[in-house]
Amino acid sequence: MCGEPNQCSLSNPATATHACWCFTTEIAPEARERIPADAQDKACICPRCARGELPEKP
Repeated sequence: MCGEPNQCSLSNPATATHACWCFTTEIAPEARERIPADAQDKACICPRCARGELPEKP
């Protein structure tokens, strides 16, 4: 969503056998609302976005 690294263990071949951090983390409702409908349950999300924080502006 924001373009920052999402720290997904599944997308890294070295850690792909481990469960991703997001499997055990509650995703903030406002974060879920920002995920486009066609990306729901498909797109990765970074920890900052998962907490419902907006991305930092450069």
